[in-house]
Amino acid sequence: MKTYRNYIFDLYGTLVDIHTDEADPLLWLRLELWYAEHGAFYESPQALRAAYLRLCAAAQAADPDPLFELELRDVFRALFAEKGVPADEALIASTAVFFRIQSTKKLRLYPWVKPAFRQLRTAGKKIYLLSNAQACFTNPELKALGLADAFDGIVLSSDAHIKKPSPKIMEGLLKTYDLSAPDCLMTGNDLTSDIAVAKAFGMDSLYLETETSGPFDPEKAGTWAVRDKDWSRLPALFGLKDGNAAV
Repeated sequence: MKTYRNYIFDLYGTLVDIHTDEADPLLWLRLELWYAEHGAFYESPQALRAAYLRLCAAAQAADPDPLFELELRDVFRALFAEKGVPADEALIASTAVFFRIQSTKKLRLYPWVKPAFRQLRTAGKKIYLLSNAQACFTNPELKALGLADAFDGIVLSSDAHIKKPSPKIMEGLLKTYDLSAPDCLMTGNDLTSDIAVAKAFGMDSLYLETETSGPFDPEKAGTWAVRDKDWSRLPALFGLKDGNAAV
């Protein structure tokens, strides 16, 4: 099994099992109360949600690239501004965390992650994160999951303002950390984003089929795939020990 110098991972659905519900009426009731507590009064939870969706749509429409990623901190700030309330960065950060907590139904680290990361570190490998994610949500969650110091580099779509599978976000990671595509393995649970962006650079990839993966298409599959949730095979696929790499 080939070994690599650098191992690039997607986050949600790959390392982390997550379920959020941003349509939950209770989320918007609690967020309305949160905004009111800080002086921004909306007529109803429905009015707040409508304003949020309108601002998100406007931010997305401001860039013609369909893979443009908006920055939700700007949306939370604008929701205060529409009611004449100035919001500093601490309040925006707290609002984002509150929103995420209220919308999250499940958040857990897959059990293979920390053992595999320890093995990669012991073998002298570098570990990177490339995720379609909002930094205002992801950075606190990395701390909560014990992954805040797990990576040698992190690129999130909200910071890059572009999402996978755009080659721009992978190019940014490679340039920022001076990586060569042939020395990297991309691991993710989404064929159309994680595996597709690796293919754009001729990079080897490992597809992990998890609860949030879409339908499997062999024509879009990467170099290797694990579809049976037998995570005991991952060390061999990462080139960390002898094993059967068949999938």
